[in-house]
Amino acid sequence: MKAQSVSSYALSNALRSVVSKAQTELLKAQQEATTGTVFDVGLALGARSGQTISLRKEYDRLTSLTDMNKLVSERMKTSQTAIESVIDEAQDFLANLTGATSTAGGKNTIVQSAKSALQTTIGLLNSTYAGEYIFAGVNTDVRPVGDYYADDSAARTAVQTAFESHFGFAMDAPQVADISAADMEAFLDTAFADEFSEANWSSNWSSASSTVIKSRIAPTELLETSVSANGEGFRKAAMSFTMVAELGNIGLNDDAFSALIDKALSTTTGAITSVSQSQSTLGIAQARTTNANTRIAAQLNILNNSVRDLEAVDPYEAATRVSALTSQIETSYAMTVRLMGMSLLNYLK
Repeated sequence: MKAQSVSSYALSNALRSVVSKAQTELLKAQQEATTGTVFDVGLALGARSGQTISLRKEYDRLTSLTDMNKLVSERMKTSQTAIESVIDEAQDFLANLTGATSTAGGKNTIVQSAKSALQTTIGLLNSTYAGEYIFAGVNTDVRPVGDYYADDSAARTAVQTAFESHFGFAMDAPQVADISAADMEAFLDTAFADEFSEANWSSNWSSASSTVIKSRIAPTELLETSVSANGEGFRKAAMSFTMVAELGNIGLNDDAFSALIDKALSTTTGAITSVSQSQSTLGIAQARTTNANTRIAAQLNILNNSVRDLEAVDPYEAATRVSALTSQIETSYAMTVRLMGMSLLNYLK
């Protein structure tokens, strides 16, 4: 029978192996006690690990939708603020039109009001959010509306050309005083109105796309979440402001001036109605986005609970394992110190 040798070196190596294994298990136990979930999902759940992966993937997808909806909501909120300002400008201008007079001072006042309203509205239509133009449709990197009073303004050139083509003389010609109310009405209803058709607006005024942004606010819900500067209400507002700004103080007689003001009144009223409709449409989109976020939040809660049911560990059991493993490691360290102190030389002393 062969005798087995026993040495302090062999015992010490055996303890090292025990400590190493215990440290690995302690790391796992500490993470489980801290996170409340299993250290290795695949090892703990086996064939059911695919289920938790699917749940987490759906959770991440819905979380991403929620984050996107926050951006969409903020963009729509910014759009609503700008639209409300356009309506306010139109309403203020409408009030000024109501009190407009054919005196030189009255004409100058209403013209300045029209110019201010036009420039303010163009500025609002060029509003941005997060570096993107919110009224540019899908062309979010393109400035929607150019400066009407710029030297190279195609819009203003087109309006002045339309006047000359219709009447046969320029706006600063003496014959302007002879334009009748009927002639002015005919011009405003035909050649001038044509300059604000969607086609001419896109050619001379706007670089925006009429195709608005659509956003997926829920897994099965897609809706329009922007308004284009090419919308009818904005074109009508610009038409009303422009007709007064260009024609209000060129020397029209009282009848022609009254015809101009009457047309501006009706056009401004129509613009307010149309822009308000766009505002309402965007408001519905905002409400639907809010509702979608509420539903997604409920789904996320369910998914989170489902994942936790699969991956959760007993925190008390995990804490107990941490304590036991810590004690085991400390004991092993103490024994290692004792073994290292064992020596034949010490025995022979």
